[in-house]
Amino acid sequence: MKEKIIVYIFISYLILFSGLGIILKDKDISLTERRNLKEFPEFSLNSNYLNEVEKYLLDHFPFRDSFRSIKANFNYHILNKLDNNGIYLHDNYIFKRENLNKKSISNFLNHINITKSYLTKDNNIYMVIIPDKNYYLESSNFLKLNYDYLYNEINNLDIKNIDIRNTLELNDYYETDTHWKQEKLDKVVKELNKEMHVNYIKENYKVNTYNNFYGVYYSEAAIKRDPDKLCYLENDKLNNINVNYLENKNLHTVYNLDKLTSIDSYEIYLDGASSFIEINNKDSNTDKELVIFRDSFASSITPLLTSNYKKITLIDNRYISSNNYLDLIEFNNQDILFMYSTLIVNNSFSLKN
Repeated sequence: MKEKIIVYIFISYLILFSGLGIILKDKDISLTERRNLKEFPEFSLNSNYLNEVEKYLLDHFPFRDSFRSIKANFNYHILNKLDNNGIYLHDNYIFKRENLNKKSISNFLNHINITKSYLTKDNNIYMVIIPDKNYYLESSNFLKLNYDYLYNEINNLDIKNIDIRNTLELNDYYETDTHWKQEKLDKVVKELNKEMHVNYIKENYKVNTYNNFYGVYYSEAAIKRDPDKLCYLENDKLNNINVNYLENKNLHTVYNLDKLTSIDSYEIYLDGASSFIEINNKDSNTDKELVIFRDSFASSITPLLTSNYKKITLIDNRYISSNNYLDLIEFNNQDILFMYSTLIVNNSFSLKN
């Protein structure tokens, strides 16, 4: 009798959730996971068809987010695991485990050397490697990158390396996201200006706050917690700057406010994933130009660097190769800044040569 009851419960479970799967309307995106959900694949005799159907069913399983949350809380609070799928929780911050990838670091160094070959002897070349927030995780219970190895390898490059590790602290990063906070970056701007021999100008900004920023780690942690506050800084100088985006021809400001309510609010800064951007400051008192080879961390700090440059060009090698950007820019006597996070150095195969 006991076995029959278990069978009946199991069959009822299948019928209930299959019915809900049919009745409930499919969602296009998962806001908690910050990604597009799979659409039902067109029928095909291809061997991958059933795999695609399985991925669709998993994406649209009823109450998927609730089950993910139950699993995460069970691992953290019942089993007392330190992580759930490589995600750590510590002092209100969410961290993700990163394993050192020496091949990726070697590939990054090779990528930089190839990019350097396009520059001229008149270019002043600098590099800053931004530590991810795991660097400031003081607990010894969590696995971290061998940062000494990574930074020692970076120092092998024949480029002036601006080390900002002692300039930053954990509070300068979002609790639920990988990135640093724009409103905390004036000290980094000051350090960069000093090392690049540019006059530091202390700017006054109006601080605008968006209270519902759920970072990428929030979705991966699958737990309920308060969102971060995302701030973006404004003043008359920034408002007068003209920005040209290769992909978004209709946007000409440093902020895209429509992105605040998108899947990733951090994309408010310089329109997120943009391959090639030109920032023109007509009110600049200098003719100096800056070219930044960068990842997403540069999006929030670049507006704060505009005071000392007539023009700043940003190149994101994840989305554009040299075959394309060399048609858009001529290197002469600009300052060149390679600005990448340790996350990219350790996962560099996304960079195009």
